[in-house]
Amino acid sequence: MRIHKIIWVVLLIFLYGSGFSLDNRNNNTIELESEGVCLYKKGDSKRITKRLATFNAKKTAVELAGKYFRRKKLVEPYEHKKDEIYSILADEINRNIIKQTWTSTGEISKCFVRIRVKITPVDFIRAEILNLQYEKEEAKITLRKKMEPVISKKIEPGHDLAHAYRLLRKAQWRVAVIYLDRLEIKYPNLGEIQLAKSIAYYAMHEIEATRASLEHACRLGTEEACDDLNKIKRLQEYNFYF
Repeated sequence: MRIHKIIWVVLLIFLYGSGFSLDNRNNNTIELESEGVCLYKKGDSKRITKRLATFNAKKTAVELAGKYFRRKKLVEPYEHKKDEIYSILADEINRNIIKQTWTSTGEISKCFVRIRVKITPVDFIRAEILNLQYEKEEAKITLRKKMEPVISKKIEPGHDLAHAYRLLRKAQWRVAVIYLDRLEIKYPNLGEIQLAKSIAYYAMHEIEATRASLEHACRLGTEEACDDLNKIKRLQEYNFYF
Protein backbone atom coordinates (compact mmCIF):
# COMPACT_ATOMS: atom_id res chain seq x y z
CA MET A 1 0.00 0.00 0.00
CA ARG A 2 2.84 2.40 0.84
CA ILE A 3 4.42 1.80 -2.59
CA HIS A 4 1.11 2.71 -4.29
CA LYS A 5 0.98 5.96 -2.29
CA ILE A 6 4.51 6.84 -3.31
CA ILE A 7 3.71 6.19 -6.98
CA TRP A 8 0.60 8.38 -6.72
CA VAL A 9 2.55 11.23 -5.13
CA VAL A 10 5.16 11.04 -7.90
CA LEU A 11 2.38 11.13 -10.52
CA LEU A 12 0.84 14.21 -8.93
CA ILE A 13 4.21 15.97 -8.87
CA PHE A 14 4.61 15.17 -12.57
CA LEU A 15 1.13 16.43 -13.40
CA TYR A 16 1.49 19.71 -11.53
CA GLY A 17 4.94 20.22 -13.05
CA SER A 18 3.35 19.86 -16.48
CA GLY A 19 0.91 22.71 -15.92
CA PHE A 20 -1.84 20.52 -14.45
CA SER A 21 -4.50 21.78 -12.05
CA LEU A 22 -7.94 20.77 -10.87
CA ASP A 23 -10.84 23.09 -11.61
CA ASN A 24 -12.13 23.99 -8.15
CA ARG A 25 -15.69 24.17 -9.46
CA ASN A 26 -15.64 20.57 -10.65
CA ASN A 27 -13.39 17.84 -9.23
CA ASN A 28 -13.76 15.90 -12.47
CA THR A 29 -12.45 18.74 -14.64
CA ILE A 30 -8.77 19.36 -15.05
CA GLU A 31 -7.10 22.41 -16.50
CA LEU A 32 -3.61 22.04 -17.87
CA GLU A 33 -1.02 23.60 -20.13
CA SER A 34 0.89 21.74 -22.80
CA GLU A 35 3.24 22.47 -25.67
CA GLY A 36 3.41 21.48 -29.32
CA VAL A 37 5.86 22.00 -32.17
CA CYS A 38 5.61 21.61 -35.94
CA LEU A 39 8.29 22.08 -38.58
CA TYR A 40 7.84 24.56 -41.39
CA LYS A 41 9.65 24.56 -44.73
CA LYS A 42 9.52 26.93 -47.67
CA GLY A 43 6.30 26.34 -49.56
CA ASP A 44 4.39 25.01 -46.55
CA SER A 45 1.25 26.69 -45.28
CA LYS A 46 1.88 28.70 -42.10
CA ARG A 47 -1.79 28.36 -41.18
CA ILE A 48 -1.67 24.56 -41.36
CA THR A 49 1.69 24.48 -39.58
CA LYS A 50 0.21 26.43 -36.67
CA ARG A 51 -2.84 24.14 -36.62
CA LEU A 52 -0.59 21.06 -36.48
CA ALA A 53 1.56 22.51 -33.70
CA THR A 54 -1.65 23.23 -31.78
CA PHE A 55 -2.94 19.71 -32.48
CA ASN A 56 0.30 18.22 -31.14
CA ALA A 57 -0.09 20.30 -27.98
CA LYS A 58 -3.70 19.21 -27.56
CA LYS A 59 -2.79 15.56 -28.11
CA THR A 60 -0.19 15.84 -25.34
CA ALA A 61 -2.83 17.35 -23.05
CA VAL A 62 -5.29 14.55 -23.85
CA GLU A 63 -2.65 11.91 -23.09
CA LEU A 64 -1.92 13.53 -19.75
CA ALA A 65 -5.59 13.88 -18.86
CA GLY A 66 -6.21 10.28 -19.88
CA LYS A 67 -3.53 9.04 -17.47
CA TYR A 68 -5.08 11.02 -14.64
CA PHE A 69 -8.67 9.96 -15.33
CA ARG A 70 -7.69 6.30 -15.79
CA ARG A 71 -5.95 6.42 -12.43
CA LYS A 72 -9.22 7.68 -10.90
CA LYS A 73 -11.20 5.07 -12.90
CA LEU A 74 -13.23 7.82 -14.58
CA VAL A 75 -12.46 6.72 -18.14
CA GLU A 76 -11.84 3.36 -19.79
CA PRO A 77 -8.33 2.26 -20.83
CA TYR A 78 -9.79 1.86 -24.37
CA GLU A 79 -7.09 -0.69 -25.18
CA HIS A 80 -6.62 -0.86 -28.99
CA LYS A 81 -9.02 2.05 -29.59
CA LYS A 82 -7.02 4.52 -27.51
CA ASP A 83 -5.21 6.21 -30.40
CA GLU A 84 -8.46 6.67 -32.31
CA ILE A 85 -10.36 8.19 -29.40
CA TYR A 86 -7.50 10.38 -28.18
CA SER A 87 -6.89 11.73 -31.70
CA ILE A 88 -10.55 12.68 -32.12
CA LEU A 89 -10.65 14.30 -28.69
CA ALA A 90 -7.53 16.34 -29.49
CA ASP A 91 -9.44 17.86 -32.41
CA GLU A 92 -12.62 18.40 -30.44
CA ILE A 93 -11.43 20.14 -27.27
CA ASN A 94 -11.28 23.93 -27.06
CA ARG A 95 -7.98 25.60 -26.30
CA ASN A 96 -6.48 28.98 -25.51
CA ILE A 97 -3.10 29.67 -27.08
CA ILE A 98 -1.05 31.46 -24.42
CA LYS A 99 2.24 31.52 -26.31
CA GLN A 100 3.28 31.23 -29.94
CA THR A 101 6.78 31.61 -31.38
CA TRP A 102 8.52 30.91 -34.68
CA THR A 103 12.21 30.04 -34.83
CA SER A 104 14.44 29.41 -37.85
CA THR A 105 17.59 27.38 -38.50
CA GLY A 106 18.68 27.65 -42.10
CA GLU A 107 15.77 26.70 -44.37
CA ILE A 108 13.84 24.98 -41.58
CA SER A 109 11.56 26.86 -39.20
CA LYS A 110 9.56 25.68 -36.20
CA CYS A 111 6.22 26.82 -34.90
CA PHE A 112 5.97 26.47 -31.13
CA VAL A 113 2.70 26.89 -29.21
CA ARG A 114 1.77 26.62 -25.58
CA ILE A 115 -1.92 26.12 -24.83
CA ARG A 116 -4.28 25.90 -21.90
CA VAL A 117 -7.21 23.47 -21.99
CA LYS A 118 -9.93 22.08 -19.75
CA ILE A 119 -10.83 18.40 -20.08
CA THR A 120 -13.47 16.23 -18.40
CA PRO A 121 -14.22 12.48 -18.50
CA VAL A 122 -17.35 13.32 -20.51
CA ASP A 123 -15.10 14.64 -23.29
CA PHE A 124 -13.57 11.16 -23.62
CA ILE A 125 -17.02 9.57 -23.79
CA ARG A 126 -18.12 11.96 -26.53
CA ALA A 127 -15.00 11.16 -28.54
CA GLU A 128 -15.68 7.44 -28.06
CA ILE A 129 -19.24 7.86 -29.39
CA LEU A 130 -17.96 9.80 -32.41
CA ASN A 131 -15.44 7.04 -33.09
CA LEU A 132 -18.18 4.41 -33.03
CA GLN A 133 -20.28 6.46 -35.44
CA TYR A 134 -17.37 6.78 -37.87
CA GLU A 135 -16.70 3.07 -37.64
CA LYS A 136 -20.29 2.24 -38.55
CA GLU A 137 -20.16 4.57 -41.56
CA GLU A 138 -16.84 3.09 -42.71
CA ALA A 139 -18.23 -0.44 -42.57
CA LYS A 140 -20.35 0.44 -45.63
CA ILE A 141 -17.35 1.50 -47.75
CA THR A 142 -16.26 -0.98 -50.41
CA LEU A 143 -12.68 -2.24 -50.64
CA ARG A 144 -12.28 -0.54 -54.02
CA LYS A 145 -13.11 2.86 -52.50
CA LYS A 146 -10.78 2.18 -49.60
CA MET A 147 -7.96 1.57 -52.06
CA GLU A 148 -8.66 4.98 -53.63
CA PRO A 149 -9.35 7.15 -50.57
CA VAL A 150 -10.57 10.70 -50.93
CA ILE A 151 -9.04 12.96 -48.29
CA SER A 152 -11.24 15.70 -46.86
CA LYS A 153 -10.05 19.28 -47.32
CA LYS A 154 -11.04 20.14 -43.75
CA ILE A 155 -8.07 20.60 -41.44
CA GLU A 156 -8.92 17.98 -38.80
CA PRO A 157 -5.70 16.02 -38.17
CA GLY A 158 -7.18 14.13 -35.24
CA HIS A 159 -10.20 12.85 -37.16
CA ASP A 160 -7.99 12.04 -40.15
CA LEU A 161 -5.52 10.10 -38.01
CA ALA A 162 -8.33 8.28 -36.20
CA HIS A 163 -9.42 6.75 -39.51
CA ALA A 164 -5.88 5.45 -40.06
CA TYR A 165 -5.80 3.95 -36.58
CA ARG A 166 -9.12 2.18 -37.18
CA LEU A 167 -7.67 0.63 -40.34
CA LEU A 168 -4.61 -0.49 -38.37
CA ARG A 169 -6.75 -1.97 -35.60
CA LYS A 170 -8.57 -4.04 -38.22
CA ALA A 171 -5.25 -5.20 -39.69
CA GLN A 172 -5.95 -3.54 -43.04
CA TRP A 173 -2.25 -2.80 -43.40
CA ARG A 174 -1.98 -2.03 -47.11
CA VAL A 175 -5.14 0.06 -47.13
CA ALA A 176 -3.78 2.00 -44.15
CA VAL A 177 -0.50 2.74 -45.95
CA ILE A 178 -2.34 3.96 -49.06
CA TYR A 179 -4.52 6.21 -46.92
CA LEU A 180 -1.53 7.53 -44.93
CA ASP A 181 0.36 8.28 -48.15
CA ARG A 182 -2.53 10.50 -49.22
CA LEU A 183 -2.72 12.05 -45.76
CA GLU A 184 0.98 12.87 -45.88
CA ILE A 185 0.34 15.12 -48.88
CA LYS A 186 -2.16 17.06 -46.79
CA TYR A 187 0.02 17.18 -43.65
CA PRO A 188 3.66 16.75 -44.80
CA ASN A 189 5.10 17.70 -41.41
CA LEU A 190 2.85 15.67 -39.09
CA GLY A 191 5.18 13.07 -37.61
CA GLU A 192 2.39 10.88 -36.27
CA ILE A 193 1.52 9.93 -39.86
CA GLN A 194 4.96 8.38 -40.24
CA LEU A 195 4.65 6.67 -36.87
CA ALA A 196 1.36 5.10 -37.95
CA LYS A 197 2.97 3.98 -41.22
CA SER A 198 5.73 2.23 -39.28
CA ILE A 199 3.10 0.12 -37.50
CA ALA A 200 1.65 -1.06 -40.81
CA TYR A 201 5.06 -1.76 -42.35
CA TYR A 202 6.17 -3.70 -39.29
CA ALA A 203 3.01 -5.82 -39.41
CA MET A 204 3.79 -6.60 -43.07
CA HIS A 205 7.39 -7.49 -42.15
CA GLU A 206 8.76 -4.63 -44.27
CA ILE A 207 11.61 -3.84 -41.91
CA GLU A 208 13.50 -1.24 -43.96
CA ALA A 209 10.28 0.68 -44.59
CA THR A 210 9.51 0.48 -40.87
CA ARG A 211 12.88 1.96 -39.98
CA ALA A 212 12.60 4.68 -42.65
CA SER A 213 9.18 5.73 -41.35
CA LEU A 214 10.44 5.88 -37.77
CA GLU A 215 13.44 7.96 -38.82
CA HIS A 216 11.18 10.32 -40.74
CA ALA A 217 8.83 10.66 -37.76
CA CYS A 218 11.77 11.29 -35.44
CA ARG A 219 13.11 14.06 -37.70
CA LEU A 220 9.67 15.66 -37.54
CA GLY A 221 9.86 15.69 -33.75
CA THR A 222 7.77 12.63 -32.78
CA GLU A 223 9.41 11.49 -29.56
CA GLU A 224 7.80 8.04 -29.57
CA ALA A 225 9.47 7.31 -32.92
CA CYS A 226 12.84 8.48 -31.59
CA ASP A 227 12.39 6.20 -28.58
CA ASP A 228 11.58 3.24 -30.85
CA LEU A 229 14.72 3.90 -32.91
CA ASN A 230 16.84 3.97 -29.75
CA LYS A 231 15.35 0.63 -28.68
CA ILE A 232 16.22 -0.86 -32.06
CA LYS A 233 19.77 0.44 -31.72
CA ARG A 234 20.10 -1.15 -28.28
CA LEU A 235 18.85 -4.48 -29.62
CA GLN A 236 21.46 -4.37 -32.37
CA GLU A 237 24.20 -3.61 -29.85
CA TYR A 238 23.35 -6.91 -28.14
CA ASN A 239 23.27 -8.74 -31.48
CA PHE A 240 19.50 -9.02 -31.58
CA TYR A 241 18.19 -8.45 -35.07
CA PHE A 242 15.25 -6.16 -35.70
